[in-house]
Amino acid sequence: MYGGVYGVGVIAAKNIIQGIVHYHWPGKDAQAMSAIEVKLADIPLGKCIVVQWKDSPVFIWHRNEKQIADAEADDNAEMRDPQTDTERVKTKEWYISMAVCTHLGCIPIFGAGNFKGFFCPCHGSHYDASGRARKGPAPLNLPIPKYHFEDDILVIGK
Repeated sequence: MYGGVYGVGVIAAKNIIQGIVHYHWPGKDAQAMSAIEVKLADIPLGKCIVVQWKDSPVFIWHRNEKQIADAEADDNAEMRDPQTDTERVKTKEWYISMAVCTHLGCIPIFGAGNFKGFFCPCHGSHYDASGRARKGPAPLNLPIPKYHFEDDILVIGK
């Protein structure tokens, strides 16, 4: 008799736990938004595009030799959040970062500012060609999202 009661209790507990887990599990639409793919061949050399990932803008910059040299030239400059260009990119030719100022969350402008990178007009933060905070109130460098390359495709978020 007790075995049947315990069996029913175990099944009920399993169903309750399973219901809680499935309630908190992200939906298929949320899972689909967790990663995006961008065809790199569509981005001309020297240009920067902005894509949307998880409701936030992301810079994808196809850097030319001069832009890479500018970024590497600033590696030894004094910075609030010191990082070299090599630490911030996986491939020198491609710069990928969140397009959100680390001061108050505004969207910086590509190709503006004093350091040939990004400028946030809201409060005057300047970022260099590697997205490092150089001047103004921004306390940190532009954040780098999780990304990888699959042939000619950039995958952000996996």
